[in-house]
Amino acid sequence: MPNIYPFKGWRFNTNIVSDISQVIVPPYDVINDADQAVLYDRSPYNYVRIILNRSAGMERYSKAAKTFSEWKKNEILIQDKVPSVYLLCQSFFQDDQQIERTGFITKLKITKLGGDVLPHEQTISKHINDRYNLMKATKANTGQIFMSYRDQTRTVESILGAYKNEIPLIDAVLDGIQYRLWCLTDERQINTIQNVVAGTKAIIADGHHRYKTAYQYAQDHPEINGSDRVMVTLVNAYNDGMHVLPTHRIVCGKPIDDDRFIEKIKGLFDIEKKPSAAKLLNELDQRRASNTINLGVLTRVGNAYLLRYKGEDNWSSDLSTASQALDVNVLHQLILKPACGIDTRNQHDLGHLAYVRGNEPPLEMIKNVPDYDFVFFVNPPDLDQIFDVAETGETMPQKSTYFYPKVYSGLVTAGIGD
Repeated sequence: MPNIYPFKGWRFNTNIVSDISQVIVPPYDVINDADQAVLYDRSPYNYVRIILNRSAGMERYSKAAKTFSEWKKNEILIQDKVPSVYLLCQSFFQDDQQIERTGFITKLKITKLGGDVLPHEQTISKHINDRYNLMKATKANTGQIFMSYRDQTRTVESILGAYKNEIPLIDAVLDGIQYRLWCLTDERQINTIQNVVAGTKAIIADGHHRYKTAYQYAQDHPEINGSDRVMVTLVNAYNDGMHVLPTHRIVCGKPIDDDRFIEKIKGLFDIEKKPSAAKLLNELDQRRASNTINLGVLTRVGNAYLLRYKGEDNWSSDLSTASQALDVNVLHQLILKPACGIDTRNQHDLGHLAYVRGNEPPLEMIKNVPDYDFVFFVNPPDLDQIFDVAETGETMPQKSTYFYPKVYSGLVTAGIGD
């Protein structure tokens, strides 16, 4: 069972940093060079100086540690005096509707993946050394690991409801998302939350690398008090704001004419040409709630096709029934591999794939994509599918999910041992 704990978090001192939107940042792995420059210019206390500063090599980590230490010394960051669980509400608009996602920031007992904590998609290990060096230098958890658990009683949501009338510690809007944060210190309420989480499994929604980094650090440094706990953000899968957006696939460098492509897949799919990509996407969205697997493809000559999987049973002895029911696995195994010659388990072949994800219409997002051979549109998995696959011990292909919105860094920092 997952064990969670309150902790004494470090937060920006609002007497010095009055506008928190100027200092919090996206997760490090979505910050490019241009983003980094913008964040640096935004504030001398922007959190990018800790999670992804401009220094090169090992100096990057010593510089981050020095900055973190100076900010604490100069009370740019101040520590809460009482161990707390931090209630987080993110409000945003999607399809012209305002949505609220509520969760909480806490510390979690680190265990080996596959037990209390489950991964849900495949990852590449390239970031682990980088994050390990940052953790070792700062002695802190500087980024959020976004996790989900299942609680149909919505206990945390009811607790947060009582806090919404109170002035939050943080109330900031950045990139179209409103962040509000409250500090929960009531031991009875914390114990209630602990009991709820203890009866579930926690699935990593975003932050697989950060969790693996924390696990490795805990294994390497058992002598350090608190190294076996890591800061996470937990959101109930039954929360109304828990949204999974699709991640569409772009294929480049694999030129195949339409007739040849259709010939390769027609045995497994009913194929229907649509008058436009917009009509294809509209129908794909309408079929989202159906029990069938539907995919869309836009070819380089502008033809749009709806692909309805015929539902051949047990098409892979290597995958569970839960995994075979995923749109993205059907795409990868029954289209990309045989028709496009792309094996997504081969690192070299991944160079032919790009991804389109976000809270904007797909056709807007692909406008600036250079020459492509195919764009494959998929519906996202629902949360029950994600949990079902994870609980079998399997993982989904890379970038199968996009949990929106991300949880930004800098809202709370957890010192190791705090």
